[in-house]
Amino acid sequence: MKLNTNSIIRPISASVVALLLMAGLNNLALADNAAALKDSIKTAEVKVVDMKEPSTSAKAPSNDDFNKLDANKDGNISLKEAVKDKALATQFDAADINHDGMLSADEFTSYKTASAAKTTEAAPATTTN
Repeated sequence: MKLNTNSIIRPISASVVALLLMAGLNNLALADNAAALKDSIKTAEVKVVDMKEPSTSAKAPSNDDFNKLDANKDGNISLKEAVKDKALATQFDAADINHDGMLSADEFTSYKTASAAKTTEAAPATTTN
């Protein structure tokens, strides 16, 4: 019996070629994953930096009334600081929206806006004859 080398060599060479192609594709996939991983790490670092930005209530407000009441300049008004303004001191709990014992600049602005609206509503309308 004569051995046909083509029947042995073709399947083996096809298998070797297939293995080489799969190895190449695997390396390509790993390279893509590494690039994707680097991109996701950069994105995560950007998000961490964004989270470190101070909130708007922690920043010093530009409101002069707020600055006068904020004696320790921590960006919040405590009840001890609010006693300088009797109206604010009596309404402190209502103005403290998040009930943390401090008025942020946003809470103080909301309080001032609400009290201005109440003052406008309470003032009688003047009529001319």
